[in-house]
Amino acid sequence: MFLVGLGILLLALFLGSRLQGMSMSMIGSLGILSYMLLFNAVPADPPFPVILCIAAVLTAVGTVEAAGGLHYLVQLAESCIRKYPQRILYISPAVTYVITFLGGTNHIAYSILPVIAEVSKEIGIRPERPLSLSVIAAMHGALASPISAIMATLTGFLTGYGIDMVTICKILIPSTMGGIGIAACLISQLSSKMPAMPAAVENKTAAPTTPVNPSSLACSNRKMAQGSILLFVLGSLSILFISSFKTLRPTWEVNAIQLPLSDEVLLSLMMLSTACLIMLIYRISPKSIIQGKAFMTGVQGMFSLLGTAWLSSTFVKCNQEVLLRFVERYLSEPWQFSIMLLLMSALMGSSAATIKALFPLGLLLQIPPKILLASVIAVNGIFIIPIYPTILAAIQLDTTGSTRIGRFLFNHSFMLPGCITVVAAVCIAFALVATGIV
Repeated sequence: MFLVGLGILLLALFLGSRLQGMSMSMIGSLGILSYMLLFNAVPADPPFPVILCIAAVLTAVGTVEAAGGLHYLVQLAESCIRKYPQRILYISPAVTYVITFLGGTNHIAYSILPVIAEVSKEIGIRPERPLSLSVIAAMHGALASPISAIMATLTGFLTGYGIDMVTICKILIPSTMGGIGIAACLISQLSSKMPAMPAAVENKTAAPTTPVNPSSLACSNRKMAQGSILLFVLGSLSILFISSFKTLRPTWEVNAIQLPLSDEVLLSLMMLSTACLIMLIYRISPKSIIQGKAFMTGVQGMFSLLGTAWLSSTFVKCNQEVLLRFVERYLSEPWQFSIMLLLMSALMGSSAATIKALFPLGLLLQIPPKILLASVIAVNGIFIIPIYPTILAAIQLDTTGSTRIGRFLFNHSFMLPGCITVVAAVCIAFALVATGIV
């Protein structure tokens, strides 16, 4: 049963990576139906709380985009990169981390990757270096963001053990930032010499991006963009503020038990309310919100996560005993659970889906929640198999051919910076946990 189930899971992931978009949702459902027919398996609970959080964040991000806020952020990032082009190896992952952290999704990185590729080529630096670092930074920025689907999934498991969102951010933010910084320093020691381009590649040119100064925007548009960003940031900070003070969180008494408002519902309500305020204050057309690139891309990712998370959770649920025996035999030390998170995230291609599928297993193994928190950064192993959309976009944007997938699949441009970042960030997280923050 285990091998057949694993084969169905891998086949679904392979087909989904080829077809992309919303296909993963449909393929995942077919995989679950196959489990039911072949093994009489009981499907896992659909990841509706995570989907609710993603939908709420996407609505807020889409509203900010319609107000010009995302465009304004990208212009600020572009100005920063162009101002110090020789420091692009450090600046590009930093600004990518920031914009994905603020937006709660690494799909925002699509907007800044063309600038990084072009500036690298202009100054004669191998585009592979800043592009690969920036793609990895985007993954970690989304992981640490308090408004990301990953954070909503994580808090859903850990809040019951006394670990709130503020504590999680205290571990994840410095860990991921430190991991990116260490990776940037080490990658900067590698050769940045521009590769010799074959004729076919040399003739391939990308549409140049014209530098835009944010102050050159019309005054009304600039104020609207800045205002939308301010409201979005205030909404995000409100979530952290309410989470940090339990007395501010609404509670209800049910059967003589006080039930507080869950983090998923809190995040969704705050993000949707923030989107509503932006829409009303700046008279944003609802139609323009759903037509934005960030919103449309995010919706596809949301449905992809629905299929991936549901199928992988069902697989883990059906094979729980086998996986428990494997972990107990080969990964007996609690910290080694991070290795399983890394490997499974590579297969699943989704950080949130990996948490959703494997954290119940970790809790069954009685791994301390603080160890699970320190290990969670390993779910960003989604770069190992180079099928993630931002990875494919970076490869396409590098007209020099330096950013590529190797002949043996795993020897690709993102493997070294990704591994350095994950290992360094996990080590920093364990060190922070050891200090007693959790």
